[in-house]
Amino acid sequence: MAIRLQMLTEDPKEIELIERYWAVDEFGQYLEKVSALAGLIEMAQGVTLTSFIRQRCNAFDENQVCPKCAELIEIKNRSQAKKVPQPSIKLCTLCQKDQDAIALEAQKAKAAELERQLTEYARNQSARTVDYSAIADRHVLLLLALDRAVTPRLTNGGFTIGDCRGLAPRYVGDFMQHLREAGLVLDDPSKARPGTYYWEGDDIWMLRDQVVYRLAPDAESRRADEVIRSLLDRVYTDAEGLFSLWLDYSVADVMRYLEAQCQLYNHELSEQELEEIKSTMRSALKTYSVSQLWSVVWKVVRDAASLANREYYNRWKAAATIPGKIRRNLEKVQRESIELKAWSRPEQHPAGTLGMVLGEILGVDENTSGHRVSSLVTWLTGQACSPTVEAELEEPIRELMTRALAQDVGSSVMLRFAELIRAGHEVGSAIEEIGEALRS
Repeated sequence: MAIRLQMLTEDPKEIELIERYWAVDEFGQYLEKVSALAGLIEMAQGVTLTSFIRQRCNAFDENQVCPKCAELIEIKNRSQAKKVPQPSIKLCTLCQKDQDAIALEAQKAKAAELERQLTEYARNQSARTVDYSAIADRHVLLLLALDRAVTPRLTNGGFTIGDCRGLAPRYVGDFMQHLREAGLVLDDPSKARPGTYYWEGDDIWMLRDQVVYRLAPDAESRRADEVIRSLLDRVYTDAEGLFSLWLDYSVADVMRYLEAQCQLYNHELSEQELEEIKSTMRSALKTYSVSQLWSVVWKVVRDAASLANREYYNRWKAAATIPGKIRRNLEKVQRESIELKAWSRPEQHPAGTLGMVLGEILGVDENTSGHRVSSLVTWLTGQACSPTVEAELEEPIRELMTRALAQDVGSSVMLRFAELIRAGHEVGSAIEEIGEALRS
């Protein structure tokens, strides 16, 4: 092993120390230990021997050459030296400097191109307008809820995802994505912190938590606060869209409770398991209330916690049983017509502004069953008395009444019909259920 030294000092003592530091025997072993050399010369407090020598000497390893120009590679300490000649992946100082300069120029060009594209993107965003009188019913409710969550930033400036935390118990980003995809909420690069947008290969990426959003301009050039006020007078007509929004929100409400319970018992669920539970809960919410499904979650999570203490089980295995236990529990409830208990909303688990808006528009809360919500949405949107619905129900009603009178159970049928409607069933499903009972 041969080290070529380039002295940067003329002090004889320092030169002697440097030569002794790099001196090796015929086998390439260093002649003296660093600890033995450290006290040979006075150094400032906090300065190591290696850094002291590096400031006074450039060392080049003759066993390593630059892959680009074949010059010797500069090394900073003993551990970087090689005992035998070998290819180096490291460039020499000059080549590395040239490469860094090229990389810096490329980086500057990328930064300039990013700035150009973001400026163009912002210009195009500003040119887009929205006819707020024509937006979907579910988007009206989302905007009203978002306004409450970020007031006054929705109508007077920009806001981030972090500002929207009060919108819903969970999945705030998903609700925001619905508004972005509908073109109602735009991101504003001019107001974002530096580094929010960046290059990843040839594509522009962004840090979602740092993106600044704003309400899309109105097609009639009204101020943002005027737009929000106009949404308060909306006449709702889309029963399916409103019920779907209630399901989205209610799933978030249930999953927030599941998250809290799992944290309490140190259960960790995979993304796949959480998606499975979300699907199960969304289906169940068409029948039950949020508070009833909280009781299911409470029971299942505690069962899993008890299971974790058994022999041959652990926390991970026990947590993996939760999706299946929830599904089987709900199947048993439906099969045996078990009445689910309703849990109260925890103090640390607020409903969110979307829950408040849904409550005011539909008259629902966590205790309202999915059947009842469906019925309320149908009446709110005028679907319950539409000509199409009446035409579809005409024949089933005639058949039901004919059977009831033929079996002399007219009074019982009417009482059962009233009972099902009070429970939240739609007219069609109530008629179908009674009809099946009469045919059996």
